[in-house]
Amino acid sequence: MVDETSGEIIQQGTPMSRNTLGQMDEGIKLVTDETITQDGKISQLEAEVKILKDATLNNMTNNVFLETFGSLDSIKLSKGVYDPVARKIYV
Repeated sequence: MVDETSGEIIQQGTPMSRNTLGQMDEGIKLVTDETITQDGKISQLEAEVKILKDATLNNMTNNVFLETFGSLDSIKLSKGVYDPVARKIYV
């Protein structure tokens, strides 16, 4: 920080180097990755709360099942319809 009147350096800034910028880049990447992970978890919890809320409001308090699958590749759906965009099975 520089005094505008005298031009005197009041506080020395952090020296810029390849090492300090590399650490900053790595920190940004770690925070971004964690944010993406947490966003996915929040979305899943939002979906589960909505399903349970809808079931409760419609007096369907028994036999409510929630299951998460990475894909339906190894699942044979005998009844119902799978919506790949919403990632939901309607039975």
